Amino acid sequence: MPANQFFLFAVPPLKTSVLLVSTILLAACGGSNSDDPHTDTEIDTAGRLALFDAGESALKIVDLDSGELLSSMAMSGEVPALYASPGNRYLVAVQRGNDLVSIVDSGLYTEDHGDHLHDYAETPSLLSLTLNDHKPTHYTVGDSYGVVFFDGGDAASSKVTVFSDETLGSSSTLASLDLETNMHGVAKLVDGHLFVTYRDSSITGTTLPTMVERYHLDGGSFEFEERYTETCPALHGAAVGAHSLGFGCSDGVLVIDLQEPGYPTAKLANPASLAEGKRIGTLLGNHDVEELVGLAGDQMFVIDPESETQVYLELDLGAGVGPLVQGFSAHGEVFYVLGDDGGLRLFVPSDDWVLMGTFPVTDAPGEGEAPAVTLSSAQDRLFVLEAGGQAVIEIDTTDGGIVRTIDLGFNASGIAWLGLAGDGHDHHDEEHSH
Repeated sequence: MPANQFFLFAVPPLKTSVLLVSTILLAACGGSNSDDPHTDTEIDTAGRLALFDAGESALKIVDLDSGELLSSMAMSGEVPALYASPGNRYLVAVQRGNDLVSIVDSGLYTEDHGDHLHDYAETPSLLSLTLNDHKPTHYTVGDSYGVVFFDGGDAASSKVTVFSDETLGSSSTLASLDLETNMHGVAKLVDGHLFVTYRDSSITGTTLPTMVERYHLDGGSFEFEERYTETCPALHGAAVGAHSLGFGCSDGVLVIDLQEPGYPTAKLANPASLAEGKRIGTLLGNHDVEELVGLAGDQMFVIDPESETQVYLELDLGAGVGPLVQGFSAHGEVFYVLGDDGGLRLFVPSDDWVLMGTFPVTDAPGEGEAPAVTLSSAQDRLFVLEAGGQAVIEIDTTDGGIVRTIDLGFNASGIAWLGLAGDGHDHHDEEHSH
């Protein structure tokens, strides 16, 4: 790792044995007098990290406060993609090749006791609930719901399944939607409406969709509303911003206005500076940021659908630098880009996307290597799992400073932050495609 101007301290290697931690006993909530005043019971914790140890085929949960390994759970099959549930209590482990989504309870959660909130810290556990449909591929979060899009296959159509932290707590999902055909698609749930891709069965040669449909959530089912006439050839990539929903198309970006009645569409042509043979195929957004961000190869464009003068602004990462991992902080205060030179770039959306700075984080990864990143929803923290998976680097996103390096003691693949989210937390909306 290159020298860094910020202070750095190491956490001792993690113990490889499973530590059986007892439930933290907090002040009792009961009492014989129902009129007794109650106050919120809060736990001051940085949260927990979920990582996958491919060598042991085990999912491991690490406590960020102590640096200890809290739990290790055997997980057979392919290396999973790891994500957080809408409320950050649960881990969503996606194994596309195994047609499987597993759910792990981090043990950190808050209960509403009517007159006060009560935080709990318990031992992580694997839920009995699994999702077992064909090829789970896209996972997104919005409106306090997690949405899994199953691509399907030759013998199975696509399917969308929606859940919340509350439904997972009762080992159930909220609703599902079976689609007509299979496709490499995506779905977004916004304001009780499901926007989901559509592919005509007559299309051959590709499983990419070309259109978007809208449904509304009615109890435990979805009711069809509209199939948009505006087309989006070879649709891939979708994200939700403060005012709009965007889909990447081979000929531009399809934008749905989330503020106007009827959710009308508009089509944005590709940016003039787009490299020949490229298209925007990945989109990112945040509920507190009006603009979306589109990726086209090594080019990165800020997209302002409402601008009358400059719809696209290309972000400059530096000569010869390509993005490896990128996304918004919890409330969109910064947009981070970890480049293939090992440098972390922090842009400020509220200040015309000015570059706050470039901060050395890791050595440039080798061919085929890439670090993984997860964000804390409780603090301004970014966690970078180094290429090779031996260590996690914790970074303060307010100034780019390295807070500490956590030596894992095993080779990890995949990383997700779990814990107690800060007040008023809104999820950033990113591509989660496995």
